[in-house]
Amino acid sequence: MADWAKIKFFWDTMLGSSGSTLTATNTDTSGDYDVGYIHNMLETNSWQASSATTPIYITCDAGAGNTRDADFLAIIGHNLSTAGATITLQYSATGAWAGEEIDAFTAEAVAADTVYLKEFTAPGAKRYWRLKITGTLSGAPNLSICIWGEKTELDYATASFDPHAEFVRAKVNLSQGGFVTGIHSSYSERELTLSFSQADQALYAKVRSWWEGSGLNNFFLAWDTANNPSEVWLMRPNTNFFNPLTNGGALRNISVSLRGRKEGA
Repeated sequence: MADWAKIKFFWDTMLGSSGSTLTATNTDTSGDYDVGYIHNMLETNSWQASSATTPIYITCDAGAGNTRDADFLAIIGHNLSTAGATITLQYSATGAWAGEEIDAFTAEAVAADTVYLKEFTAPGAKRYWRLKITGTLSGAPNLSICIWGEKTELDYATASFDPHAEFVRAKVNLSQGGFVTGIHSSYSERELTLSFSQADQALYAKVRSWWEGSGLNNFFLAWDTANNPSEVWLMRPNTNFFNPLTNGGALRNISVSLRGRKEGA
């Protein structure tokens, strides 16, 4: 087994940034499928193309005078595997899309309709980026959450944690004698607490930047991309942010409590 990777947060996206615009090649107008939904970090709405004809592009223009970098693409709540899609992310300095564009990573087929995370080497800040969907599709592609941007790599947790901890939201009915008479399960949530004791100011600055930039929104968490690359969870923080100073104010004891609906549950 390879050494563990450091814990990573994937939240900082260029989509929706000040001055930027987001467009899709085509969008289904039979319902509420606005392409802007893909970066609001909610699973309850989505973008859907109007047809299965490819290529299909979702393009982000950072805006005049703006450039943004990226080193990840993350997607959840989609049908790309079922539809038979192949995807990549492209960037361009001019936005002409006339052959000058470069693939951020080699296009690949999406293996399952579960969370998709692709990390790649950041090429440097560019104004224009786009998701490219190709293949002979069996149906129109649909995306609930799809973001690309720059990841936040934290550190190794200093206290043990269970990445598979769950809490089942259910009502259990018991008889007067204590026998189970019925169980009504609603959904399951993952629960995770990450601790970083005696963390330096550089690590605290990363955590604080995430808290101030992402707030209580969902984000993608990867606890060990080296050995468990498929175990990427959509999580949200608890409402408190409390990381006390220690060692005379030189260090911090950081604790991040998270929960999120278990995918497929």
